[in-house]
Amino acid sequence: MVFVGAGASVLCGSPNWVGFAAGVVNTLYEKGVLNFVEAEQLRNMADPRRTLSIAMSLAKQNDIAPDFDKLLHGSPQKPEGEELYGVLSEMQPVFVTTNYDKWLHVARPGAAVAAPADASSASAGPTFGSPKYYLTDHLTPDRLTEKGAVVHLHGAYTVPSSMVVSLSDYLRHYADEKVRSFLRAMFKNYTVLFVGYGLAELEILEYIVRMKDVSVPGDGRRHFLLYAYRSNEQKQTEYIEHYFREECGVEVIKYCIDNKGYGELVELFKSWRPLLDVRAPNTLDLQARLDDFVATPSGPHREAAIRLVQEHPDLVSYFMNILKSDLWFADLDGAGYFDVKHSPGLVTPPGREGYVQAPDWPAVRYLERIAPSLTGGTAARAAEIVRAITKDGQAKGLENWRTYWTLATIFSSLPLDVIQDTDMELVKFWVSSRFDGGSAGEELGNKLLPRLLESEAPTDWARAKLLMEVLTELKPEKVVP
Repeated sequence: MVFVGAGASVLCGSPNWVGFAAGVVNTLYEKGVLNFVEAEQLRNMADPRRTLSIAMSLAKQNDIAPDFDKLLHGSPQKPEGEELYGVLSEMQPVFVTTNYDKWLHVARPGAAVAAPADASSASAGPTFGSPKYYLTDHLTPDRLTEKGAVVHLHGAYTVPSSMVVSLSDYLRHYADEKVRSFLRAMFKNYTVLFVGYGLAELEILEYIVRMKDVSVPGDGRRHFLLYAYRSNEQKQTEYIEHYFREECGVEVIKYCIDNKGYGELVELFKSWRPLLDVRAPNTLDLQARLDDFVATPSGPHREAAIRLVQEHPDLVSYFMNILKSDLWFADLDGAGYFDVKHSPGLVTPPGREGYVQAPDWPAVRYLERIAPSLTGGTAARAAEIVRAITKDGQAKGLENWRTYWTLATIFSSLPLDVIQDTDMELVKFWVSSRFDGGSAGEELGNKLLPRLLESEAPTDWARAKLLMEVLTELKPEKVVP
């Protein structure tokens, strides 16, 4: 993936950080908040982030909204910047940027608009011609698998509230677990090329250094920094190379700017164009990411895993099969994986008339694995799911014996206090299948019945009697066609 910094946008005509901070200060001067001397002294502070923090605080106190579009895009786009972003966009990598501007999007004006479906403020958000992620809530590791995605790490200018500008914004932003999880995943699992970015921000550098020992075995390099140098800076450049290689685990790719200045960066990417082949992750790549999310099931990782599977339905079976913990139950339930609309009916294999197959339901098989560990409200919710699936199967005439065998196993493992007398009607439906109701009956007789009989509650004894009546009911012989 390509990490784009302010240096790339400067080629388009946008200001650097000093210029951007000065632009906000000028706004305060034009609005009469600062006089000439005050504005001059604020502009001349050594640290542009400090200048920007103070200026944004004053703007907020005086209810002034800086025109960020004008500050960032006030000059016509320069040809060399337009060409650079055009070449970058042709590669279609995942872009991560600390820039607020629009240049990564206008380079591809013909692309379809695809604002995040889960964005609470999507209607007020950017409408550029490519996927656009700019809120903290968007920063989950699954975004890193989306070829061509543009992730604005510090927000977008069209939604000023999303912009990470002041020192307090930075501290709050990089303390957020979603941001931390996103950065850990990026620098651990992916190769990152830094373009127009000097790695001066310690918040980013921290994660690169932390991940350098776990990303690649041995002395392999995963991350690369494009570094502009002048031919008379040879020794200084060697020091820079040494620093990034030894301290950060980042390999420096240097390019000389003696002839064309920073525009040489365009020529560099043009020479790389026939050599670079950025591909979307394959199934094995996506499965590896799911393995990572499941191994460390934090909130952001669970959210990322479910979204990734929703975007790639072919991963559902793999995902459900690797889940062992009931920690995922609420997330899967909220995502609708136990909804009756997923309940599979019997199917006839192509070319095999007269035969039927009972498809598996991976989410229900997961519920079977975790049922013994469920208690309280979670167990009650699992019982509700079992009832809903059974009633839907009765209404639709579904006879998937595999599903009902699984439901019987789940019910046999749940706490006895969630079982009701009326549930025996469910049992009757499970064991009455014309195909293989015996499997469900055996599960109930071997597991649930002994538990009911061994209980000290008379109500459980009564249910044991009802269950026995269902399991021992004589049925007329059915001939399976």
